[in-house]
Amino acid sequence: MSKQEKSVFPDKDIHVYADDMTEDMSKLAIQTSQDAFQLFITQGKVFSTIAAYIRTAFDKAFGKGWNCIVGKNFGAFVTHEIKTYIYFTIVPGTYILLWKA
Repeated sequence: MSKQEKSVFPDKDIHVYADDMTEDMSKLAIQTSQDAFQLFITQGKVFSTIAAYIRTAFDKAFGKGWNCIVGKNFGAFVTHEIKTYIYFTIVPGTYILLWKA
């Protein structure tokens, strides 16, 4: 996003609850998620489509093996590679868990 473009996601809505990831990867996760939430999705499972978008972007950027969950209510217990985990939100009430197994 250029400096002149304004995000539709206010910084106050971005909360990282837990992470084990470099700052650059965290920023990419947030930016990719913002892009995913801007997709025009008219049918199917919206959260699954968003998760697939994020996962595909990270598979391309950092190699295969990424997993992503997007939703309003879920539990998770995962094992991840070092420096490949983030749990955050960019939209109030919707959460994103991204990790590489």
